[in-house]
Order: sequence, then C-alpha cells, then structure tokens
Amino acid sequence: MSTKPVAAVPLSPCVVVVKTPVASRKPVADRLASTGRRLVEEVENAAREQEATLTAVHEALAGLGVTPVTVSIEALDEQAQQAIAAARLVVTVGGDGTLLAASHWVTGASLLGVNSAPKSSVGYLSIGRRSNVLRTLAQIARGALVPQKVVRIEAEVAGKLLRPSLNDILLAHQLPAATSRYRLRLGPRAEDHRSSGLWIATPAGSTAGLHSAGGQIMPLGARRLQFRARELYRMRGHSPVLECGFVKPGEELVVESAMSEGWLYPDGARTAVPFPFGEKAVFRVAEQPLLLFADPARWAGE
Repeated sequence: MSTKPVAAVPLSPCVVVVKTPVASRKPVADRLASTGRRLVEEVENAAREQEATLTAVHEALAGLGVTPVTVSIEALDEQAQQAIAAARLVVTVGGDGTLLAASHWVTGASLLGVNSAPKSSVGYLSIGRRSNVLRTLAQIARGALVPQKVVRIEAEVAGKLLRPSLNDILLAHQLPAATSRYRLRLGPRAEDHRSSGLWIATPAGSTAGLHSAGGQIMPLGARRLQFRARELYRMRGHSPVLECGFVKPGEELVVESAMSEGWLYPDGARTAVPFPFGEKAVFRVAEQPLLLFADPARWAGE
C-alpha cells in the first residue's frame, strides 16, 4: 500500500455504496424462520455488523467535513450511476461483491472498500473495516494513503462495450453441467475448445476463480490480462496451445461462441450477458485503469 505523504486530498463529492444485508432481503427473510438457529444468528450478526460499519463510515466522513450521497448496490439507478461517475471518492460498505459491482460505474474516482462483516466476508479487495475506517479515511484525506492503478477488462460483445470489469469474466454455458464450446484467437493462433468455461482475469482478479483453476497470481500492478480454460477436454494426439495465456496492452483475445446458451458473467453473478452461437466477444486491457485503495502484498506470491 502506498503511503507517500502529499498535499491534502479533496474527498467530495463522495458516494457511499451500501450492501443490503441478507437478513433484510424479503425472500431470504421469509425463509429464515424455517432454517436452523445457527444460520439465523449468522445472518443477523452480519446485518448488525453492516449497520455498525455504515455508521462508522458516516461518522468518519462527517469528521472530515464530507457529506456523502449514500446509495444501495441493489438499486443502482441512472441517478446513482451518474453520482458514482462524478465522484472523487467512492466508498463501498459490504464485501467484494459490492465493491466489484460499484467499480463498473467508477470513472475518475478513487475506490475504497470497507468490509462490513469480516467474520463472514472475505473482503480481499477491501482494506477498510470498522476498526480502522476512521484512520484510513484520515490518511486518504491528508494524502498519506494513495490508491493503486489497477488494470480492468474491456469486453466488447456484438459491437457493444460492456462496463469495465475489475476482477474477471467467466465465459460458460448457462447450465453448469453442460460443455462450454467456443473458438478463441490470440494474434495468429486460434483453437477450438470444449471445457467447463473460460476465465479472463485482471491482476486484481488473478487470486480468485482463475487461480483456483490453476492460473498464476499476478502482481497487482501488472499491465496485462490472463486467461485460462476450466477442465479443458484434451483430444488424443492434440496439444492445446491456447489453454492459458496472457493478453498484453494492444492485443485482443477474440472468442466465438459455439453454444446456443452461452453467457458471459462479468465480476460474478450480478450481471449476465447472452453469448449465443456465432456471437463474438473481444477482450482487451481497458484504456482507463481503476484507482483502488488496496494492499499489493496480498498479491505477492501466495
């Protein structure tokens, strides 16, 4: 994490993006009554932690003279999206899923993730939590803590650009048990695949699904993408050349669907993009990086 002292940093306009606790979501709340006590206590504790963390964030910002706009990640309407795009600082209160969803709308702002329930949430991309948020925001305000420039994925499907992805994109058949069929091309090389899906990840996302599939963890500041097929079917006598690899700035990974029910999942399950038979998707390093408050040591040779 960079801690080079510089001049004071303006934090306004500021947007706080908040996760809706599981216990507060109507369908889940209705089911909790019929579940075991342990599960009920777990989600209720997480909800209390969420509320306490949100209060701590608002109090810390108020102490710095900042009055943020607060929006729910479950209701990012056009007005909320515009507020995020115009912000100088965006603070997410939740887990990595909240941070990733909010990041799609961040343009020039710096992004700070505050893990609201560390006991039940991984929060790998978040350096903040209730116990340190006052100190962290004060460091940001006086320029003692500066964000990292991290690569994002620019994906184009049917000539339309998707919102940039901070973590990864999974390309797969809609049914988890079905074979994912596609043809991919990188430069002069091309190959047909039958697999369980294809991961395309940034350095920030290289510790997640891609790493679980056998991919390499990249330094947070690396300037390239990494792709890797999941459970690739290997034909006898054929050695795959594009089972995995890297996409450098200026290069494009082109994938053509050979599935009637193919989908792209950018940064998790909140967004799904149809990828039917014959459609092409192009993946490249996004021109504009994201300014993320993160600890690079978490990406150092796990």
